[in-house]
Amino acid sequence: MQSRASREPVTEAHDDSAEEDVLAAVDLPAAGASPRRAPSLETGVVRGTASGLLVELGGGPVLARRAKSCLTAPDAGDRVLCATDGDQVFVLAVLEGEAGATTRIAVEGDLKVQATGRLGLGAGDQIEIAAAKEVGLFAGKLQVRAQAAVAAIEEMGLVGRSLDVHLQKAVVVAERLEARADRLVQRAKQAFRFIEALEQVRAGVIDVRAEGLAAVRGENTIVAARTLAKLDGEQVKIG
Repeated sequence: MQSRASREPVTEAHDDSAEEDVLAAVDLPAAGASPRRAPSLETGVVRGTASGLLVELGGGPVLARRAKSCLTAPDAGDRVLCATDGDQVFVLAVLEGEAGATTRIAVEGDLKVQATGRLGLGAGDQIEIAAAKEVGLFAGKLQVRAQAAVAAIEEMGLVGRSLDVHLQKAVVVAERLEARADRLVQRAKQAFRFIEALEQVRAGVIDVRAEGLAAVRGENTIVAARTLAKLDGEQVKIG
């Protein structure tokens, strides 16, 4: 037969100080203050872009900022994915827009696209590069291939060490053309020059040689020499 003392439950000692330490370590909100709302994701529709992004969410229209990772600029009517963090709303991505509308990649400040390997840029129709000030191309080797090329340039400066051009046909139309060189060599099977008004050649020495006929014809022909004028040939005919 068990004694009365053995039938009573044993009561363990309770350490109140340990429980107080655990409660003190928990960051509980102050009494009367609302807990911070956890960040959430929500889809919405852009209603305006004139003075910031006005996005229609489930709770109504809010002003939002485009996240730095969202390179696509939203347009009115686009469906976007938004992240809400406290009082801030960020547009993370543009999910869909009007069919056939232009997609614009826009950033604030400078933008640099860099790849450790090859970088390709292609389009099915047309590629346009526009800058308000300057467009620079820097490369160890530059290749340009096109079936047709048109360039409209008001002023052009070309500085180089060597130029090699192979053309089937070249046409140059200019009001004024100047060429300066220490040495100029031209080779052609046939050369024709048509000058309507005046042609002047000023040189230290002029040497004209012809294997066949050398003819000088004019309405008036003048040959003048300050010291010596010489005609030499097996036959000399005047008149």
